[in-house]
Amino acid sequence: MKNQYELLNGSSVDFDEYEEIELTASEKKRMKKRLKREIKPAWKKARPLIAAAVLLLAVTPVMIQNETVWASAVRISQQIGQQIELLMNKPEGSLSSYKKTVNETATDQGIQVKVNELMLDDGQVLLGLTISADEFRRTALGLNRNEPIRPGELRVKIGNMSFFDSASSIREEPIKNKDGSWNYLYALKLTQADTNGDGKIDVEGYNVLDHIDPNKNYQISAQFTSLEFEKNPGQTKSGNYRDSYGEIKGNWMVHTSVNGSKIIADTKVYPLNKEIPINENGIEGVLSIKEVRVSPVSIKLHYTFTSSTGSIRGGTDVGVDIKDQNGRNLSESGSGGGTDKVLEMDGEYRNDKDVIMLRFIPYVSDHEKDWSKDLTSDAFNLKVNNN
Repeated sequence: MKNQYELLNGSSVDFDEYEEIELTASEKKRMKKRLKREIKPAWKKARPLIAAAVLLLAVTPVMIQNETVWASAVRISQQIGQQIELLMNKPEGSLSSYKKTVNETATDQGIQVKVNELMLDDGQVLLGLTISADEFRRTALGLNRNEPIRPGELRVKIGNMSFFDSASSIREEPIKNKDGSWNYLYALKLTQADTNGDGKIDVEGYNVLDHIDPNKNYQISAQFTSLEFEKNPGQTKSGNYRDSYGEIKGNWMVHTSVNGSKIIADTKVYPLNKEIPINENGIEGVLSIKEVRVSPVSIKLHYTFTSSTGSIRGGTDVGVDIKDQNGRNLSESGSGGGTDKVLEMDGEYRNDKDVIMLRFIPYVSDHEKDWSKDLTSDAFNLKVNNN
């Protein structure tokens, strides 16, 4: 098998575009924590950057450390039916009872989007995708065989409910297929819904599993309204999104059905009801953690920080990391918002195959004052029954 770094030789980076900046240890730690927070729906036109952030935080630490996982990534092209498991570092076939094999292809403008499989998870839907384009279309876009076309905006309809304009993430297979196509794992948060069919979001903070009848099969459609590609890769860019990335408008829609009984049964909610006082370098308030939700795919944590000293300063970050029983950091991504006195966050963490204990570690940081601290004295553990 090739060395894991040789597997990345197909990619290219023009280092002349970047200024070399030396970061301190605290800056690196703060950047990682803030990057997890910054993945949010408001970044409409930063999707390629969002994808890169998720890939960096969620995939790279796992894949670089384990040659077996790299071998699995290479096998994805031959084992499309196992794509979701392999890109999530799960045993092959471990999610077969939760996902639906689709194998439907939608074609528009010479570009094919094939939905290999679909899976309903706690608060999100996962799609295993393969995207390819004919040579005429690639030439028209100025793309060579090695340059991928990536998924863009997605709308999902389950029964009479439509979901869009929510946070999404993309994991890209590091090795392209022999035919020049690329595999992706696309996740869309099902948190913002159009309930009356008027094309506008009227419900936020929606919990899809709480509204699905486990005894019912639901018709589901997945519609990509755009795809994206990098313009003139390797050339110096202005930094403007439109100069760097192109958007292909179109309609790529597939239909299937879904049943949520299995994922509902195997998603466990653990009440925590933790109130943690914070008093660190002028950051004062209470960190509140109500519960953690553990599905076969993911771990989700909703928490808030309420300041007791007035407005929260810009650059202030209060959050929670989660590690497993072996000390591996499971933190992956997050989204949130709030007011000038309350930060409200939804953190998502990996649920690896052998996780049996979660260790919650609160942290605080201040971008303006250039410091961060793990509050290990307030850390606590929780045994979980992993699937």
